[in-house]
Amino acid sequence: MILLTIIAFIVIFSVLILVHEWGHFYMARRAGIKVEEFGIGLPPRAKALHTDKKGTVYSLNWIPFGGYVRLYGEDETDPKVLKKKDSFASKTIWQRTKVIVGGVFMNFVLAWLLLWIGFTAGMKPILVTQDDVNNAAAAGLITTEDLLLIHSVEEGSLFDQSGFQDGDIVTHINNEPVPNAAVVAQQIIRPNTNYMFSFLRDGEPMNIVTATGPDGRLGIAMSTQAFIQEIEKVKHPIHIAAVESAKEVGRLSVLTVTLLGDVVVGIVQKLTVPDGVAGPVGIAQMTHRFVQEGIIALMQFTALLSISLGVINIMPFPALDGGRFLFILFEIVLRRRPSAKWEAAIHTTGFALLMLLILFITWNDILRLFQ
Repeated sequence: MILLTIIAFIVIFSVLILVHEWGHFYMARRAGIKVEEFGIGLPPRAKALHTDKKGTVYSLNWIPFGGYVRLYGEDETDPKVLKKKDSFASKTIWQRTKVIVGGVFMNFVLAWLLLWIGFTAGMKPILVTQDDVNNAAAAGLITTEDLLLIHSVEEGSLFDQSGFQDGDIVTHINNEPVPNAAVVAQQIIRPNTNYMFSFLRDGEPMNIVTATGPDGRLGIAMSTQAFIQEIEKVKHPIHIAAVESAKEVGRLSVLTVTLLGDVVVGIVQKLTVPDGVAGPVGIAQMTHRFVQEGIIALMQFTALLSISLGVINIMPFPALDGGRFLFILFEIVLRRRPSAKWEAAIHTTGFALLMLLILFITWNDILRLFQ
């Protein structure tokens, strides 16, 4: 299973990035821009596979993640190159815009296609927010059960000494289903009595037998929470699935923008990576879980990643597609092109900052692994 996960992880990342780069490639070719290289994987180059009639080198590279497209004159500062009719810089604003957004567009197309297949074959709904859960419950797609969520364990209490932890989910007390949290404290628990608590920790079932003290205090804070027990699959005829998948791509894109804003604020203000945000290591962990759930779940996961990649790339940050598009907007407003040297320097700085951010998130993923 580990080997299968590694293969799936590499394939997913490669497909997402190559589809994105193909969008740039296709629009560049339509605009008459010379594509110097289309690389599969990342440098250093292992082998030049083919050179076509237009001079594009198709290469295979040693690092097996994704790929890249190198356009003639895209990051060039030489005035002679910038004026060549087959360079990126020589094209009209509209042509350059289509090249820039072509990659993002293809990520959304890939997500739509994967979700279309999923809705046609039958897949579980994508539940991201509490509203998603409430709507799915109202539609009869999910079954919930009220369980007890432990919020905190008093240090030094009997329950602390017994091994309870924050986040444990109590499912049974003495093999009986749990009642409301208030009832547990007032009616179920008695002083100087042994109890067996059955609970879930990170999805794993566990049991702890512990005793209450003479005052009957639990030493824990808990509340009744509705937890999802079962999720029904959603299946549509092929023509309806196409429409529903488009709606889902739109909904998830808007939601991703909102969540991305929260992530940026969290990192800038608190220098912490919010829960649910993952880098390559965290995504590899999630890939392992979805591999176990089957091909449809893996396709659904890939669609979510593709939407995230598209949204992130269109953000107005240097080195990203959105950052390059921002320079085009400046050109429209100022009616003159920004300095090629300054633009190249800004994109280089932005790329360095992005690498630092990825390293920061990856380090956080590693810390979570050890925790």
